[in-house]
Amino acid sequence: MNSLLLIKKFAERIPYSFSKILVQIPFSWRLGSQYKKSRLEINQYKTEEAKLDYALFHFNNIFQYAKTFPFYNSLYSKNGVIDLKITSIDDILKIPIISKEDIRSHFDYFKGSMRVNTGGTTGSPMSLYLDKNAFAREWAHMHTIWETKGYNQKLVKLTLRGKNLGNKLFAYNPIHNEFVFNTYIDIKDRISEITDLIETKKIGYIHGYPSAIYDFFKVLEDVASDEQIAIVRKWVKVCLMGSEFPHKYIKDYLNTLWELEFVSWYGHTEMCILAHDENNDNKYVPFHTYGYAEVVDGCLIGTSFHNFDMPLIRYDTGDKASGVYFDNGLLKDFSITEGRSGDFVLDRVGKKIPLTALIFGRHHRVFDYIQHIQVKQVEQGKAEIYISSNSKIDLDKAKLDMDLTNVDMDFEFKYIKEPIKSLSGKLKLKI
Repeated sequence: MNSLLLIKKFAERIPYSFSKILVQIPFSWRLGSQYKKSRLEINQYKTEEAKLDYALFHFNNIFQYAKTFPFYNSLYSKNGVIDLKITSIDDILKIPIISKEDIRSHFDYFKGSMRVNTGGTTGSPMSLYLDKNAFAREWAHMHTIWETKGYNQKLVKLTLRGKNLGNKLFAYNPIHNEFVFNTYIDIKDRISEITDLIETKKIGYIHGYPSAIYDFFKVLEDVASDEQIAIVRKWVKVCLMGSEFPHKYIKDYLNTLWELEFVSWYGHTEMCILAHDENNDNKYVPFHTYGYAEVVDGCLIGTSFHNFDMPLIRYDTGDKASGVYFDNGLLKDFSITEGRSGDFVLDRVGKKIPLTALIFGRHHRVFDYIQHIQVKQVEQGKAEIYISSNSKIDLDKAKLDMDLTNVDMDFEFKYIKEPIKSLSGKLKLKI
C-alpha cells in the first residue's frame, strides 16, 4: 500500500470532534505541490490564445512520450505519424483515434502508480493506470467548479455516492469534510437522524449522483414532517451533481420544489476530460489545463495531458456529443446527446438502487477478466447480471468476485459471448 493510501486510511478514522484542525489545513498543503500548480494553471490560462498554447504544448509532450510504448509506436508507425510534431490543431487531427478495446488488449504494455477500474458509460469495464499526481490535479479542477457555488473547504457537505456502510446511516470523512451517506439503507424511518445531522452540522451542500440526490429528496417529500422539511430548506442550498447526466426532470424537481441551486460536471475515471455545465443547459465547458477534448463524428474524444504512466491519446470515451468550437479550433463547449444515465433497479421493498453506484461505485474483482457487464430487472427484488467475455468464464467465481453485499435483492448470473445492444448499436448498462 502506498503512502497516500496509508494517510487516507488514517485520516478517515479521525472522529468529527477532532477534525476541525484538519479542516483548517489548505488543500494545497494536504494534496501537495501538484494541487497548487494546477490551481495556478487554471487561473493563468484563461484566454483562448493561452488555452491553445497550453493544449498544443502539452499534447505534443504526451504524444512524443507515448512513442516509447510499443502499442503507440506501432500504431503511429503504421499511420505515418511517428515523426509528427504537434504545432497546430491540424496536426492533432492526423493522429488515429483509439478505443477502449485498444487499451484493454494492450494493457500489459503499461504499468504505473495506481491501478483503477472503470465501466464508463456503456458498462464495458477496463483496468487502467493513473499517475501519482492524478487526484491532486482532479481536486484542483473540481474545487474550481464547486467554488462557482460558494463552496470552500470549511463547509460541511453530505455525500450520496453509493457507499456501502453496512448498518451505519453515515460516516464522517475528514479528508473532504463530508458526511458520506449510506444510499443502501431505507431511510423512511430515519428521517430525524438526517435532519438532525443537517441542522447540527449546518450542511448546505448535497454531493452525489443526480439520481441518488433526486431519490433522497423524493423520500423527504413523501415522509418528512413539515418541521423536518423546514430544516432541510433552511440549510441545504446547493447540489453538486456528478458521475451521471442530470436529466431535466431531476433539475426541475430540485429547483422548483426545493429551490436548490446546482452545478454538474462531466468527467470519467480515465481522466482525459473534465468539464462543467456553467449555465445548467447541457453545455459543458472543458478545462484545457486538464486534458484535450474534441468531438469527432458525434463522438466525444479525449486526451490525457499528464498521465505518463498510461497515456490515453485521442481516446474515444464512448459518449455521444455535439460540440461548439472557438475560431482557433479549440473546443469551446459540448453537449451530451447519449451517455451515462440514472439507471436503477428496485430491491425487495421497492427502493431504487442506482446502477452507477452498484456496479461502478464498488470494487469488483470481476472487472479484471470480463469485457462487458449488463443488468436486467426481472422483477422487484430480482435481477439478472449478464457477463460477456471472449472466453467462457466460471459464473460462480464471477459472483464471488462482485461485491453485492447489503443489497436486498437476488442476483442471477448469466454468461453471453457478446453484449446485448440496442437497434442503433448502442450498448446499455441496463437492458
